[in-house]
Amino acid sequence: MYPLAEGEQLLWSGRPQRYVRRYRDYHYYLSVAILLLGGVVLTARFDLQLWNLLGWGVVLGLLIGTACERNRDRRAFVAATTYLVTDRRLIFVSQGEPGIEFRWIGLADLRPPRVQGHGDGVGTIDFHPTALEWLKDQGYRSRPAWVPILPELMAVPDAAQVAALITRNGADAAAAVSQGSGSQRPEGQDSRPDA
Repeated sequence: MYPLAEGEQLLWSGRPQRYVRRYRDYHYYLSVAILLLGGVVLTARFDLQLWNLLGWGVVLGLLIGTACERNRDRRAFVAATTYLVTDRRLIFVSQGEPGIEFRWIGLADLRPPRVQGHGDGVGTIDFHPTALEWLKDQGYRSRPAWVPILPELMAVPDAAQVAALITRNGADAAAAVSQGSGSQRPEGQDSRPDA
């Protein structure tokens, strides 16, 4: 199966050049460390048995192991991802263990892209999430990494040119969508003249 629709034109394709580490890769470890420190303080403050501290250590060690596995899975998903920019959509293609999967979002549905350079000729493109979208995204970020609730192109070469390409074609796609629905009244709008 090929991810392009009939008449759709591929404008750019690329893969992440490397895995970009961010705070969200470490906040799980930080939370576990704070809990462990709290357990040590409680044990010392209230003169609890040593086995209580050992029990805390075992539970938190399991949590750290889970976090390590989650981050390893994210890196594997990112390594198996290809990004496609067409004249209509942004497509995420993942070729991994279960097979090939395609996910996409229309360019007209995206906010203006924002580029964050990484200093080595690559950059990450995101689409200005609101604070609420960003908070929701934190819950989904670990499963699976290549299909986040907030689309982003991680560590792509020439990120500024790709963002400009998305902006240019996003405006064209939005114009085509509005022309196609020009005869319809937007939902929630009253057809009566202003009183």
